[in-house]
Amino acid sequence: MIFAESLEMSFKCSLPLLMALFMLAGCAAETCQDHACSPDEKLVEAVKANINRHSALLSDHLRVQADHGVVYVYGLVSTNVELAEVENVAKATPGVTRVVNMCAIDNVQR
Repeated sequence: MIFAESLEMSFKCSLPLLMALFMLAGCAAETCQDHACSPDEKLVEAVKANINRHSALLSDHLRVQADHGVVYVYGLVSTNVELAEVENVAKATPGVTRVVNMCAIDNVQR
């Protein structure tokens, strides 16, 4: 009985967290075409578009955030060349004042 009560309590506590995560996931899918965007949101879209133009970069493995013109790029790339290219592409985007490249090299063969 104690286990059932504990399980019910943990579900009640995690439900709001799960709902918040689903809401955030929905927001992440929105684009500036869906609503009025902040300058940082526009910058994120511009950097993502530039990354998508480079076929050597797997954009589905990369995440981009911006804060007052500073762009943060996270994710996995395959080589040192791609690591540098992600940063160069982000830096070349108009409006970017600085790039923080948080990407890692995933050299595991699949």
